[in-house]
Amino acid sequence: MGKLTLDLTEAEMRDMAEMAALVLSLLGQVHAEVNDARADAWQRLCVALLKAARGVPAIGKDMELNPDCGYWFFKRAYVDSAFYSDVMDEYRDSAFWSELVGRAAEQALNDSLGPQRADALSDGERAQRTAALEKALWNEVTRHGLDRMMFLLPGHES
Repeated sequence: MGKLTLDLTEAEMRDMAEMAALVLSLLGQVHAEVNDARADAWQRLCVALLKAARGVPAIGKDMELNPDCGYWFFKRAYVDSAFYSDVMDEYRDSAFWSELVGRAAEQALNDSLGPQRADALSDGERAQRTAALEKALWNEVTRHGLDRMMFLLPGHES
């Protein structure tokens, strides 16, 4: 397949560049876990999109050659107020709380049943039992965050 040409407005090109920056930021965080040809192809495409965006004067003024990564990227001042940064922050926050609640529910299930009985549950039974725990934990963290959560360490670690 040959090359394609896109006809974008300046605002659409800025949005495309921010989407590329978002993908590059995410890939940078999971590089070790997703180190394959597909990730490399996505990175090359995103770098090319940012390079193209740099050619638009209104966008290029917000970009610089980043010495850490070796390609054109948005300046820190722009990143701090960019929409894609808000999206990443919300995603991180959502993923953190979801993971915390899920793991806490799993731990509570293991503590209440014992590891052997908990491991013997089918996926459906496990999901059914943890659903009520997750709902209660979501209510707790929604109202109080981590304020009322307690973490118990084994005696040799405290």
